[in-house]
Amino acid sequence: MPHLLRQLPVSPTATMHDTRTTLRNLPPAYSPAQTPHSREKDFAPQVRYHLELPRKPKFRPCKVIFVGDCSVGKTAIANRFCYDKFQSNYKATIGVDFELENFNILGHNYSLEMWDTAGQERFKCIAGAYYRNARVIVVTYDMSRRDTLDSAKKWLASALNYNTSQRPLVFLVGTKADLLTKEEFMRMERLAGNAAAEIQAEYWSVSARSGFKVTELFQRIAALAFEEAVKQQLGSLKGTTQEQATLASVKSQTFGNIFH
Repeated sequence: MPHLLRQLPVSPTATMHDTRTTLRNLPPAYSPAQTPHSREKDFAPQVRYHLELPRKPKFRPCKVIFVGDCSVGKTAIANRFCYDKFQSNYKATIGVDFELENFNILGHNYSLEMWDTAGQERFKCIAGAYYRNARVIVVTYDMSRRDTLDSAKKWLASALNYNTSQRPLVFLVGTKADLLTKEEFMRMERLAGNAAAEIQAEYWSVSARSGFKVTELFQRIAALAFEEAVKQQLGSLKGTTQEQATLASVKSQTFGNIFH
């Protein structure tokens, strides 16, 4: 009689780490030469130090908005990352679609709220209401249609009008890279690289059909937004400490004057 192995029950506390959404280091840019954001190979030392303190920081979900012409692939790249699926017959987004993706970054929970906005002009007034308080703007264009790259600047300008207090992280993302020949791909990347530098965006080329660089793009977005959130917390703590030191100094001088 063959020896039968008894399957051990899985502990309820055991968790499987999703390599797509578990980040231990800062993912690199698509091209280090084409990014206005961090070019370091890891998270800033002060970020790591802050996260190792006993007091665990809490983070609000990061709002990410996708803008660009109709049918450039905004919905496709979001679905490829969130559900690992691709459909060639997506219906045009009506108004706004929403996806939520959770990450574990350096042992801390961090969420991306992804707002996929309609690309038709008639929906701009609706989509505009969702532009506010964006931490990341993903400006999307179709690499097989040069006109959509020209439109990208207008879409970004519109989104920035709703985010004037602080400039969000900006990414210029070319989709449908699989539709181009090698020569066409290289030519479009040169044009897009110049456009990215002009609008101060980090450039990426992706393909939702093949999955090319889609996961890496979202990992980069989450990591940079997370690092920015930690640095903002550090800035707030520094400001609070300075304010407390000033108040302590004033009180000390006041008591000194009384006893003199």
